[in-house]
Amino acid sequence: MAPILVFPGQATETIGMSEGWTHDPEWNKAMSEAEEFTGYALRSWMSHGPLETLRTQRHAPCVVLAHSVSVYRAHRAAGMPLPSGASGHSMGFFSAIVAAGVVPLEATLELINATEDYAEARFMPGQMGMAFVIGISEADIHLVLDLHPDLMLSNINGKAQFTVSGPRIALHDFISEVAPNSLKCGLLPVRHPLHCEHMAPLIPYIKARLEAWVPRNPAFPLISPLDGRRIDNGFEAWEETVVSIASAVNWPMAVIGLKDLGTDFFECGFGSQLKNLTGWIDRGLKVESLQAPTVWTV
Repeated sequence: MAPILVFPGQATETIGMSEGWTHDPEWNKAMSEAEEFTGYALRSWMSHGPLETLRTQRHAPCVVLAHSVSVYRAHRAAGMPLPSGASGHSMGFFSAIVAAGVVPLEATLELINATEDYAEARFMPGQMGMAFVIGISEADIHLVLDLHPDLMLSNINGKAQFTVSGPRIALHDFISEVAPNSLKCGLLPVRHPLHCEHMAPLIPYIKARLEAWVPRNPAFPLISPLDGRRIDNGFEAWEETVVSIASAVNWPMAVIGLKDLGTDFFECGFGSQLKNLTGWIDRGLKVESLQAPTVWTV
């Protein structure tokens, strides 16, 4: 059984996410690589916090990326077959391309650093952000967005679950307007307008900073989280990863692309972010968790 892997994005970081892994040699080896590159005490934060440190804008993406990649390598060492395909939600695609061998872990950690550096330089503190809304249609979202040209749809997570990115002032107005008709809505703990055109001016600077990393073709097919197409070329995969910072995620399309490769889905990371999102899209598709160490038999 060749697994289909889905890698979660930010917001899955929490104290205790390293439980069960702290004595695993492959997990620790990969985590050591991430800690050496970043200078962050990632394993300590995962185990003991403090939570506010774990979830800061700069730390959280590194925590999620390092943990997911470490979990993947530990499972491979325990006998997990090479996946028949993979994707990731938002920055979860960073984890997917590292698992596929397109670029090393350090390259994606540098991508996170570059994104943070240039976004901090471009946007004033508290100026930008993201909001989520659950329970209304995409058509209704666009009706409200038509009134706020500075806001952009940044994540399509299902038929009735979305995120919007842009100036926080406009986001507060957006939330007020959609709240009466939605099941739930609010601001996300993100200070940049990710996955939308506000981030586009940063892409040339980010690419220049990453030019030393030469991608390789993936060891297994990757599915774009932006449009669901299959990617077998390393340069295309690396390009997709970088431009995803300024491009909207379409998880339903990614799920369609992944289903063309198989139906044995596994979430490689902490929590059930993608089990839930994928289940809302396709009720018949089950996503198992790789959070716990497992001995694989083929």
